[in-house]
Amino acid sequence: MADLPVAHRDALAMVAGVLRAAAEPWWIIAGTAVALHARVPVAVDDIDVLIGMEDIRLLDAIPGIRVRARDNHLRFRSRFYAASTAGGVAIEYMGGFELCHAGHWEPVAPRSRVLLDIGGGLSIPVPDRAELAAMLARFGRAKDLARIALLSG
Repeated sequence: MADLPVAHRDALAMVAGVLRAAAEPWWIIAGTAVALHARVPVAVDDIDVLIGMEDIRLLDAIPGIRVRARDNHLRFRSRFYAASTAGGVAIEYMGGFELCHAGHWEPVAPRSRVLLDIGGGLSIPVPDRAELAAMLARFGRAKDLARIALLSG
Protein backbone atom coordinates (compact mmCIF):
# COMPACT_ATOMS: atom_id res chain seq x y z
CA MET A 1 0.00 0.00 0.00
CA ALA A 2 1.28 3.43 -0.90
CA ASP A 3 1.26 6.20 1.66
CA LEU A 4 -1.78 8.44 1.83
CA PRO A 5 -1.63 11.94 3.29
CA VAL A 6 -2.62 12.14 6.95
CA ALA A 7 -5.76 14.13 6.05
CA HIS A 8 -6.95 11.29 3.78
CA ARG A 9 -6.23 8.66 6.43
CA ASP A 10 -8.16 10.69 9.00
CA ALA A 11 -11.07 11.12 6.58
CA LEU A 12 -11.10 7.36 5.88
CA ALA A 13 -11.10 6.71 9.63
CA MET A 14 -14.11 9.02 10.00
CA VAL A 15 -15.95 7.20 7.18
CA ALA A 16 -15.17 3.81 8.73
CA GLY A 17 -16.41 5.02 12.10
CA VAL A 18 -19.71 6.26 10.67
CA LEU A 19 -20.23 3.08 8.64
CA ARG A 20 -19.20 0.70 11.44
CA ALA A 21 -22.91 -0.03 12.01
CA ALA A 22 -23.67 -0.52 8.30
CA ALA A 23 -26.12 -3.31 7.55
CA GLU A 24 -24.84 -3.70 3.98
CA PRO A 25 -21.28 -3.92 2.64
CA TRP A 26 -19.63 -0.65 1.67
CA TRP A 27 -16.52 0.09 -0.37
CA ILE A 28 -14.04 2.82 -1.14
CA ILE A 29 -13.66 2.95 -4.94
CA ALA A 30 -11.91 4.94 -7.68
CA GLY A 31 -8.74 6.93 -6.97
CA THR A 32 -8.51 6.31 -3.23
CA ALA A 33 -8.97 2.56 -3.73
CA VAL A 34 -6.19 2.68 -6.33
CA ALA A 35 -3.97 4.57 -3.89
CA LEU A 36 -4.62 1.94 -1.21
CA HIS A 37 -3.71 -0.90 -3.60
CA ALA A 38 -0.79 0.79 -5.37
CA ARG A 39 2.85 0.23 -4.59
CA VAL A 40 3.69 3.74 -5.77
CA PRO A 41 2.36 7.11 -4.57
CA VAL A 42 -0.98 8.03 -6.14
CA ALA A 43 -2.43 11.54 -5.88
CA VAL A 44 -6.12 11.54 -4.98
CA ASP A 45 -8.44 14.50 -4.66
CA ASP A 46 -11.44 12.95 -2.98
CA ILE A 47 -12.81 9.78 -1.45
CA ASP A 48 -15.63 7.93 -3.20
CA VAL A 49 -17.77 5.69 -0.99
CA LEU A 50 -20.33 3.16 -2.22
CA ILE A 51 -22.95 2.50 0.43
CA GLY A 52 -26.10 0.42 0.60
CA MET A 53 -29.40 2.25 0.42
CA GLU A 54 -30.34 0.84 3.82
CA ASP A 55 -27.36 2.63 5.40
CA ILE A 56 -28.04 6.15 4.17
CA ARG A 57 -29.45 7.09 7.56
CA LEU A 58 -26.01 6.56 9.12
CA LEU A 59 -24.72 9.58 7.23
CA ASP A 60 -26.87 11.87 9.37
CA ALA A 61 -24.10 11.62 11.98
CA ILE A 62 -21.65 13.46 9.70
CA PRO A 63 -21.40 17.19 10.44
CA GLY A 64 -22.10 19.27 7.36
CA ILE A 65 -23.29 16.40 5.16
CA ARG A 66 -24.99 17.73 2.05
CA VAL A 67 -27.52 15.58 0.24
CA ARG A 68 -27.59 16.48 -3.41
CA ALA A 69 -30.26 16.05 -6.03
CA ARG A 70 -29.61 13.82 -9.01
CA ASP A 71 -27.76 15.51 -11.81
CA ASN A 72 -28.00 14.83 -15.51
CA HIS A 73 -24.58 13.24 -15.94
CA LEU A 74 -24.42 11.14 -19.07
CA ARG A 75 -22.24 8.35 -17.58
CA PHE A 76 -23.00 8.18 -13.85
CA ARG A 77 -26.00 8.45 -11.58
CA SER A 78 -26.94 7.49 -8.04
CA ARG A 79 -30.30 6.98 -6.38
CA PHE A 80 -28.70 8.72 -3.39
CA TYR A 81 -25.76 11.12 -3.43
CA ALA A 82 -24.28 13.15 -0.60
CA ALA A 83 -21.01 14.95 0.04
CA SER A 84 -19.03 16.11 3.03
CA THR A 85 -15.52 17.18 3.90
CA ALA A 86 -13.23 15.97 6.65
CA GLY A 87 -9.97 17.75 7.29
CA GLY A 88 -10.23 19.45 3.92
CA VAL A 89 -10.76 16.17 2.04
CA ALA A 90 -13.92 15.91 -0.08
CA ILE A 91 -15.93 12.73 0.45
CA GLU A 92 -18.72 11.58 -1.87
CA TYR A 93 -21.26 8.96 -0.77
CA MET A 94 -23.22 7.08 -3.42
CA GLY A 95 -26.11 4.68 -2.90
CA GLY A 96 -27.60 2.88 -5.87
CA PHE A 97 -24.66 4.00 -8.02
CA GLU A 98 -25.01 3.22 -11.73
CA LEU A 99 -22.92 3.55 -14.86
CA CYS A 100 -24.25 4.01 -18.37
CA HIS A 101 -22.29 1.40 -20.31
CA ALA A 102 -23.02 0.53 -23.93
CA GLY A 103 -26.25 2.55 -23.75
CA HIS A 104 -27.65 0.79 -20.67
CA TRP A 105 -27.64 1.76 -17.00
CA GLU A 106 -25.85 -0.90 -14.94
CA PRO A 107 -25.38 -1.02 -11.17
CA VAL A 108 -21.87 -0.58 -9.87
CA ALA A 109 -21.82 -3.20 -7.15
CA PRO A 110 -18.47 -4.83 -6.42
CA ARG A 111 -18.45 -8.56 -5.74
CA SER A 112 -15.05 -8.66 -4.09
CA ARG A 113 -14.26 -6.93 -0.82
CA VAL A 114 -10.73 -6.85 0.54
CA LEU A 115 -9.67 -4.99 3.65
CA LEU A 116 -6.55 -2.86 3.26
CA ASP A 117 -4.65 -1.52 6.24
CA ILE A 118 -4.33 2.27 6.49
CA GLY A 119 -2.45 2.21 9.76
CA GLY A 120 -3.51 2.66 13.35
CA GLY A 121 -5.20 -0.73 13.35
CA LEU A 122 -7.79 0.38 10.78
CA SER A 123 -8.62 -1.46 7.57
CA ILE A 124 -10.74 -0.10 4.73
CA PRO A 125 -12.86 -2.21 2.30
CA VAL A 126 -12.10 -1.89 -1.40
CA PRO A 127 -12.70 -4.10 -4.44
CA ASP A 128 -9.80 -6.43 -5.23
CA ARG A 129 -7.26 -5.28 -7.82
CA ALA A 130 -8.77 -7.17 -10.76
CA GLU A 131 -12.31 -6.00 -10.08
CA LEU A 132 -11.18 -2.42 -9.45
CA ALA A 133 -9.27 -2.42 -12.76
CA ALA A 134 -12.35 -3.74 -14.57
CA MET A 135 -14.51 -1.08 -12.90
CA LEU A 136 -12.12 1.68 -13.95
CA ALA A 137 -12.06 0.33 -17.52
CA ARG A 138 -15.87 0.45 -17.58
CA PHE A 139 -15.79 4.04 -16.29
CA GLY A 140 -13.66 4.77 -19.35
CA ARG A 141 -12.45 8.25 -18.48
CA ALA A 142 -8.81 9.13 -19.18
CA LYS A 143 -8.02 9.42 -15.47
CA ASP A 144 -9.57 6.02 -14.77
CA LEU A 145 -7.65 4.34 -17.57
CA ALA A 146 -4.41 5.89 -16.28
CA ARG A 147 -5.16 4.49 -12.81
CA ILE A 148 -5.34 0.93 -14.16
CA ALA A 149 -1.61 1.01 -14.85
CA LEU A 150 -0.97 2.03 -11.24
CA LEU A 151 -2.74 -1.13 -10.04
CA SER A 152 -0.46 -3.44 -11.97
CA GLY A 153 2.79 -1.70 -10.95
